[in-house]
Amino acid sequence: MVRLVELDIDERCVDVELHTRMLQSPKARHTHHYVATDDGSEVAFLALDQIPDVDYLVLYEIFVRPGCRGRGIGSCLLGEVERLAAALGYAKITLSPWPLEQGYPEATLIAWYKRHGYVERPDSLTELEKSIVA
Repeated sequence: MVRLVELDIDERCVDVELHTRMLQSPKARHTHHYVATDDGSEVAFLALDQIPDVDYLVLYEIFVRPGCRGRGIGSCLLGEVERLAAALGYAKITLSPWPLEQGYPEATLIAWYKRHGYVERPDSLTELEKSIVA
């Protein structure tokens, strides 16, 4: 079972690849970093912007270790992010679907998010969103 664990400012991922990704991820004032574990092993890194006084949570970054891809971990993580957003009182999740890895097709990433219920934001040409049912 995939589980999200929030990292404190002085914590680091045990996995070197995830720690490197965490260091590369910009951190804004309301950004929270998470590591995802599966059976005790670190499998992914997430960055979420939890901005007060807005109705949406920003999924800033989701990175699944290459050796862990193709096992449904990303899909599980989207579900965990949706549960977290609902628990924090957000009505929706918003994101900009830009591939982190050079050469990964943006259209493939957008299609993946759309399969998980994300749609284009009416006020943005580059962002997707999903309403959360609490």
